[in-house]
Amino acid sequence: MSGRVSRRIEVADRLVLQQADQAIRKDVTRALVELITNSNDRYTVLERLSKTASGSIVVEIQRRRHKSVLRVRDLATGMTSDEMDQKVGRYADATSGFKEGERVRGLWGRGLKDSIYGLGEGTIESICDDTFSSCKLFIRDGIPMYERDQTRIATRSSRRRLNIETGNGTVVEITISRGDIRTPLFDNLRRNLEHHFEIRSILSDDRRSVFLREIDSRGNVKQDLKLNYKQPVGQRIFNEEFEVPGSEERASLELFRSDEPLSTPCEDHEYADGGLLIVSEGLVLDLTLFKFENNEYASKLYGRLSCDHLRELLRNDEPVLTATRDGINWKHNFTKALKTQVEALLEPLVEAERKAALAERRTSTNKRLREKLSVALRELNEIARVELGEGGAGEGTSASGDGKKTPVIPATGFGFVPEFAFVQSGKLAGLTLRARIPETVQDGALVKIESDSPEVVVVTPLVVIEGREGYPDIGQTRVEIEGRQVGAEAIITATVEGVEGELRAEAWIKVSSVRPKPNKPDKPKGGLFNEVQFDPMAEPRQRVRFDRPTSNIVIATKALSVAAYLGEDGEGIEEPSAQVLLAELITEALCRELARQGVEKGRYLAPSGGESDAIQRKYVELQNQYAHKVHECMVDSSFRKGLEVSRRKGRPTRDELLSRSVVAAD
Repeated sequence: MSGRVSRRIEVADRLVLQQADQAIRKDVTRALVELITNSNDRYTVLERLSKTASGSIVVEIQRRRHKSVLRVRDLATGMTSDEMDQKVGRYADATSGFKEGERVRGLWGRGLKDSIYGLGEGTIESICDDTFSSCKLFIRDGIPMYERDQTRIATRSSRRRLNIETGNGTVVEITISRGDIRTPLFDNLRRNLEHHFEIRSILSDDRRSVFLREIDSRGNVKQDLKLNYKQPVGQRIFNEEFEVPGSEERASLELFRSDEPLSTPCEDHEYADGGLLIVSEGLVLDLTLFKFENNEYASKLYGRLSCDHLRELLRNDEPVLTATRDGINWKHNFTKALKTQVEALLEPLVEAERKAALAERRTSTNKRLREKLSVALRELNEIARVELGEGGAGEGTSASGDGKKTPVIPATGFGFVPEFAFVQSGKLAGLTLRARIPETVQDGALVKIESDSPEVVVVTPLVVIEGREGYPDIGQTRVEIEGRQVGAEAIITATVEGVEGELRAEAWIKVSSVRPKPNKPDKPKGGLFNEVQFDPMAEPRQRVRFDRPTSNIVIATKALSVAAYLGEDGEGIEEPSAQVLLAELITEALCRELARQGVEKGRYLAPSGGESDAIQRKYVELQNQYAHKVHECMVDSSFRKGLEVSRRKGRPTRDELLSRSVVAAD
């Protein structure tokens, strides 16, 4: 009969591999995030000790048909052989310094091992105080193995091989030996890393420089770029500290609103631009919008929830994080109370977004206003056709006599088609540039492309106009750009030496978070102007503006001079003062846009370098020419003096119909 046994429980080898699979999920990006944060932790320790740190982290990817290779290099503390045995050779041991109070991310001593075992096998080579140590992690017969070589002096050749010329540093190399794991393309990997919520603070830190390099089969650098992340352009709408119910702990919520909808955690998970980053003493733990993740009215919200007590709970081994590192365990008593309180703070903000969105969708508040605007828009588009030519702003193609769609060339003979576009952050987008050849531009002409914003990068700074097959008089080229910050706007300028001198063309670009709808940038078929929109959320410092992507005239109803006469959705239009103000605002938007487009298209005279003055002069001239026409559409005749009412387009008035029905007396 067996006696009593008392010993430590044994852990099966398969548990290590199962944990690695659950944590990494055959995802190269997740593995690299673990390695990048490990390198960042080592720099954090150096900085706490007031030691000089380069902050450089280099990620290399070498794609192969079989067994692609990943490398992550830092120039931080390095590891001795004893540290390697403890930090690499042991699984789930607290070795990062987190338990001792270091401001590092390493929690369970598993990230490095999970990254390697989750993808295949790997080596860790490190130089510390001129000693060289190296070890391997691999799987043999289903058993996770650790092997370390004998420590030796760091030679010049070993330093050169590791690209650690002086000082300390570590290189982790992973061979993707598992056949069911796909190696991402370089551009996809770059976008994933730049948007992954756990390393955004690292990429935004001035003390860090994270580079991504593509290495070819010969070991040469094929592509090399610095990773960075900038939060979306937006306005702060909430910033308060609060007490977590049921405790004496405090947290703070900082919330921003983007002008454009953002990808949400329920859609893009760890890569979403929207949502709240959950942060504790600088440690990023989660990205969520709580119960509002599927709420369309919360899609423009993003920010940060900070709570230092979460880190203290982690030091005490409280289960506030999921074991698979998917984020916070919201069933823990403290996190549950935190979640409930934050949702209560978000509730009125999301409700305000809902009301604003519903108000924005209403084109007007009454039938009379709709009728006035309908008449005015027809008049505006007629004026645009007269001033800018048939069709106003050109579409991408037009129908020829034989029914075949002919590519449209801008009126100047050189320009972008269309003149504006939405591009998705982190992804390449193409703009079409067309010219009339050889009348305006020679076939084969070299075009210089520039951007006025660092957040919209021109990938092809030089392009060549080439004849389009089937259209001997049309030249075309593709301009590639990339948006780097959601909400950023830019003017892309193309410059070419034309037949009669230098020509310039511009395109307006806005960076979005979600994939742009294919038909969103298209101009309305009815003309240049689509509708008049009353927007209480628009920037109040600009009372009225022409929104190029939608072709809407947008009126900021919260502007003080507008709010004095009009409600948020155009209420109060019955008053003469409101009608006059609305007519003036529409006139301003009409004349400014006509002046801008007319100068850019060469329809109005503008000396080189004097375009701004020419636009302003033409704006004033157009106001004098057309303001009364807009007033006739928007202001009741009883409120106007000394003006002859022009023929109204559309359905005649009741008085006009009655007057026509009267029979003259004999």
